[in-house]
Amino acid sequence: MTARRSIAAALLVAATFVTALASGCSAAVTGSAAPDPVALTTPAPFPTPTGDEYADPDGRFRLVPPPGWVVDTSGQQETAVRFVDPEPTLTPAGPKAANVNVFVVAAGIDLTKTVLGTRRELGGVPGYKRLVDEPATLHDGTPAHVFGGTFTDRQSGVELRNVQVYAVRDGTTIVATGTAPSESWSSYEATFTTIVHSLSVAG
Repeated sequence: MTARRSIAAALLVAATFVTALASGCSAAVTGSAAPDPVALTTPAPFPTPTGDEYADPDGRFRLVPPPGWVVDTSGQQETAVRFVDPEPTLTPAGPKAANVNVFVVAAGIDLTKTVLGTRRELGGVPGYKRLVDEPATLHDGTPAHVFGGTFTDRQSGVELRNVQVYAVRDGTTIVATGTAPSESWSSYEATFTTIVHSLSVAG
C-alpha cells in the first residue's frame, strides 16, 4: 500500500466508521522536496497520559482510549484498531457515532515526506477544510504532526470533523484519527485531544 492511499483511507474510513454502531462492533473496553519549515520546529512533548492503555499486540503503538468505548480489532478497512462511542449523535441522517481509528502503514518514508504528501492528499478531498496543521512531539519523544478539518460524508451528507496525528517509526507510519459529527464536536474535542496526546510509538 502507498502512503498516498493510506492517507485517503484514513479519511474515507473515518466517514464510514462514524456509522459503525448501526452495523455492530465487537468487544467493549473498562518526494525529495525541500524541508517543510513547519515540520522543522520541535514542540514540547505532549503530557504523559493517564488511564488504561491499549497496547497493540504487535508492539507498534500504545494509546489510551475513552473508558467504555467499543473496540474492534478485526482489521476492517485496513485499521489496526478502532474505538467507537456507544452513544451516537442523532443527526438528520440518523445516528452517527464518534470514533477513533488507528492505521499502521509500512510506507517507507520519513515524517517530512508524510506531512507534505498528506497536505497534497487533503487538498484533493472535495469540500475538505483544513483547520489544524502543526508539528507535535509525542509524549515518548517521537516527532509527529497533527492535522484536522471538516468534510462531508458522501453517503449521508453529514458534515464531519476529524483530528489526525501522524508519526513515523522505522519507516512505518502510524496514524490515529478521531472523527465525530461537526455538530457534536465540542462534546468530543477534549476526548480526542487526550487520545492524540496519549499515542506512543517508541519501543
